[in-house]
Amino acid sequence: MSIRILQLHKRSSYEYKYIQDRYALNSTDKIFALADGTTQSFNSELWAEIITKNFVNNPIFEPFNLIFKLKEIVQTYKNVEFSFSTNPAKASLERAKQSKGGTATFIGLHLKEENKAEIISCGDTNLFLITPDYKIKTFPFSDINGIDSNNHFINTEVLLKDGIDETFFKSTSITYNNNDIIILATDALSRLLLKRPDTIKELLNIQSFEGLLNLCLKKWESKELEEDDISAIIIPIGSTSDIKLICPPNEFQFPKEMEIDFSPTILTPQIENPNSNMEMKEIKNQFDGVAKDMHYVKSKLNLHEILLIVTISLLMVNMLMMYLLRPKSNLSITDKTTTEIEKKYEKAKEEIQVVKNKITGGSNLDLAKKKNQVIETKTNNISKKEAKKRQQELIKGGYKVVADGIWGSQSEKAWQIYQLKKEKK
Repeated sequence: MSIRILQLHKRSSYEYKYIQDRYALNSTDKIFALADGTTQSFNSELWAEIITKNFVNNPIFEPFNLIFKLKEIVQTYKNVEFSFSTNPAKASLERAKQSKGGTATFIGLHLKEENKAEIISCGDTNLFLITPDYKIKTFPFSDINGIDSNNHFINTEVLLKDGIDETFFKSTSITYNNNDIIILATDALSRLLLKRPDTIKELLNIQSFEGLLNLCLKKWESKELEEDDISAIIIPIGSTSDIKLICPPNEFQFPKEMEIDFSPTILTPQIENPNSNMEMKEIKNQFDGVAKDMHYVKSKLNLHEILLIVTISLLMVNMLMMYLLRPKSNLSITDKTTTEIEKKYEKAKEEIQVVKNKITGGSNLDLAKKKNQVIETKTNNISKKEAKKRQQELIKGGYKVVADGIWGSQSEKAWQIYQLKKEKK
């Protein structure tokens, strides 16, 4: 059994020359590489070809060293001259794509001695190892969820900006038997084999282009297979000397879709452009790529919206807590100010009353008389020093005193009672 390379372009590309998948192999050293150029990037088929050819000539399985090598070969990709379209709209799209660089996924395999194999990959291209009893081992993805969650690609511009690191790559070593078969497949075919493992038997039985075409058309029509370029390398480990390429012949192309456009009356004859259909298809592919990018951006924005809502909620809670727990010093100051105003009001009221009494005339004489009586009562022919001394003794004896330094009739009575009790003792 010989090594078989199966390739078929997607129907929207019409011709095999527009396929963006590339492969390379070194049958002598048993080194294989497969890369899938992405539709939305610039000249991706060229970048995929450069990656695969360089790998089979110099296989590297350490991610750090491989990244360093890929940076070197980016210049080879940039040095290739590209003829832009004569259509201004298409040329503008091509220049916009060129500024973003070429992008591709990649998987490399080296079958070594002692039944060991080294594998390294980046992206959603997958490996399947099939035993004679049809037990299947896969790498790097074992289910649809894993392959769909991939967001790693090798992009020329990102490489030059050091935006690709070891986490973009997955590598491993596996053991095999001489009767085993290995399949390297690009993403669309890998998804089909993961969802429908029984399809592997159909794939292994393909020996001609008609068989490959019938399988793809059947799976495309049933929506089991994604409409994309299809590429696979089937490697029977026990026999790797012969190589058989199964791909469309030169005269094959998918039927072109009939496009109906509204056209107003044309006064001058219109020259048909044979490349117009391909230009329109290229523009459609551009829009498809933009749609995929928008879907990716939308998924990221959903996460950002959630984080923004949480942040705003926390800020609102923080402001509410600051309001509820604010210091009440302002209220104390207000209360203190109110008390001082009330005291000033009472004082002013008393002063007004005094002025009023002065105006009334006779009342002032009564106040003077009362004041003289109080003074006489306070002193009662006793000095203030003596009054204070007696008050201290009365306090020691348990008597209440009217006021410090004031001696009246009540104080005199208390003093006499105090002296009588003192004499009886």
